Formats: sequence, structure tokens, C-alpha cells
Amino acid sequence: MCISATVLAMASTAVSTLGAVQQANAQKAQAEYNAAVAKNNAAIAAQNEADIIQRGEVAREMQLTKVEQTMGAARAAIGGSGIALETGGETTTGKLLGDLRAAGQFDIMTLKNNIDREARRARIEGTQFEAQAGLLDLQARSINPLLAGAVAGLSGARSIYDALPPSGPVFGGPSYIRPRARPADLFD
Repeated sequence: MCISATVLAMASTAVSTLGAVQQANAQKAQAEYNAAVAKNNAAIAAQNEADIIQRGEVAREMQLTKVEQTMGAARAAIGGSGIALETGGETTTGKLLGDLRAAGQFDIMTLKNNIDREARRARIEGTQFEAQAGLLDLQARSINPLLAGAVAGLSGARSIYDALPPSGPVFGGPSYIRPRARPADLFD
């Protein structure tokens, strides 16, 4: 019975050790994969930021063109109506053109503010993904499958020791050596 208990304890320890190594390998692989995904997401966020800025510049240029076209149409309408095109700030024509220019500039500034806000959001998102990737890389580096297996093996060693016969010649039994019996002791 002691031999079967010892064999079972050894088999259990071996399975436990192998399982710990496999589990640590799986955890490490998962952390490495998640870090790679986070790095990819950071790269995509950087691309999104660049795209937002580029699209924003195009939108601002289009808005500036619309403002200039509106101003030109207003000048043509004023000139076509026979009103003198005085561009001074105190004239009705000057005030109208100034209001049109101010409204156009306001629209352009609003576009720029929205573009900057979206680009900042993408930049922050990219920074968050980079930080997440760093944490996951650290997690992956901290997982040591061999150490996990060694810990599992050592914790199972006690059950093997306990399963050994108490008077085994090499393992188990008392930690002191019994003195040999002397012939005189045999007759007493």
C-alpha cells in the first residue's frame, strides 16, 4: 500500500507540476497577445489622429473658400443693386461685409476647435493603449513557467515524503540513526 501511495503522490506531483507550467505558459502567451493588440490599437489611434488633422485642414480650407464666395456674392449683389461698395466699418455695406467675415471666421475657428478636440481624444486614446501595452508586457515578463512548475513540484514533494514508508532506508522515517544492537542487549 505504501508503494502505491508513493507512486500516486509522485504522479500527482508530476501532473501538478506540468499543469502549472502549462498554465503559466498560457498566461504568458495571453499577456503577450494582449500587449500586441494594445500596441496595434495605439498605432491605429495615431493614424486616426493624423487623419482627423488632415480632414480638418481640408474642411477649414473648404469653409474659408465658402466664406470668400459668400463675401464675393455679397459684393456682387451690393454692386448690382446700385449701392456704392464702401468697405469702411461705419457704412451699412462695410458693416454687412464685416459681419459676413466675422461669421465666417467664427465658423472656421469652431471647425479648428472641433478638429483639435478630436485629435486630442485620439492622442489620449493612443497613449492609453501604449500604457496598457506596457503593463501587459510587464505582466508577460513577470510570468515564469519554470518557476511555476518548480513551486508546484516542491509543494508536491511533501506529499511524496509523507507517502514513503516510515522506516525506509533512504527517505522517510526518523531523522536520527538508531544504534546497532549489541549482543549483550539481546539477552537482557
